[in-house]
Amino acid sequence: MGQTFTKVLNSRATALGITLGAAYGLVARLMAYAKIWQDWFSVMTVAFLLLVPVGIGILTVMESDNRSVGYRIFAPWVPMFLTLVATAILGLEGAICIYLAIPVVFPFASLGGIIGGLLRTRGIAARSLILAAPFVAWPLESRVGNPERIVESTQQIVIDAPPSIVWPLVASVDSIKPEEQQHALFLTLGFPRPISATLDHPGVGGIRRARFEKGLVFTETITDWSPGRMLRFTIEPNTDSIPSTTLDEHVTIGGPYFDVLTGLYVLDPLDSGRKTLLTLKSRHRVSTHFNLYAGWWADRIMTSIQRNILSVHKKRAEGNQHAVPVGAALFHDTFTEPPACQ
Repeated sequence: MGQTFTKVLNSRATALGITLGAAYGLVARLMAYAKIWQDWFSVMTVAFLLLVPVGIGILTVMESDNRSVGYRIFAPWVPMFLTLVATAILGLEGAICIYLAIPVVFPFASLGGIIGGLLRTRGIAARSLILAAPFVAWPLESRVGNPERIVESTQQIVIDAPPSIVWPLVASVDSIKPEEQQHALFLTLGFPRPISATLDHPGVGGIRRARFEKGLVFTETITDWSPGRMLRFTIEPNTDSIPSTTLDEHVTIGGPYFDVLTGLYVLDPLDSGRKTLLTLKSRHRVSTHFNLYAGWWADRIMTSIQRNILSVHKKRAEGNQHAVPVGAALFHDTFTEPPACQ
């Protein structure tokens, strides 16, 4: 079987199909990158994300004599992979966008392969029409505004420490060491690691500066302050100071496609006040033509960040049981122990 597959890949028709498929995908991506076409072609469209992979699949198989279903499904993966590699090497896409595209573009490349196999007996007009479809739909779609979708992500953790210990550690977060953080999805995708979230003064109107690696900074303004119970804040990315290399332009926070809006910590006492249920919620916006998929990914990334931060709070609070937390007097601010849950 291995020799048969190698023979298929070495065939002239297969090599030509793979070359044409990869070239088709790369040309489409370059058109979206060129400033002269930016008003007409955008990567964040259904036409690019779905129809271009279909075109890659059609070009890959339509000249081949191999009629097997396996070939039509899997052969388009080769030029699809080559296209992604080329965009990464050329700096056209960052790791986050490539990871987010993989679950979609490969199945649709396979769909194109199946369609291409069916079109082999049809005229060239049908093939040309399908191959041209992305470039016809693309500018039309780019002219339509992106609908907004608000997504809320929530994570919880039980901490073996009372709210009086947890509260000051949550209100202002000192420098987070790399060894305090666990491996997480957002780190795998290339999102910067959190460093700190320091508060200038307690109470409503206080400003937290949430800092991440690579120069990513958020201004968090306190809108609700209930010592030992709840902390709510708005989130504003400092977009002017974020280096262009920090995040891919299509997932830049505060950009046209994605933004974080608010954050909320809730502390609930457990076990007669000896433990704390710490809840972290965040609201964020996605604005694409495929919000259902983009929102799912946004939630996965945000919950990954939340779990990482909550684990830091848990380790610090449980390791600080017999000591007064740094800055505790400042951030308790009329703090009284909340009643335990019955």
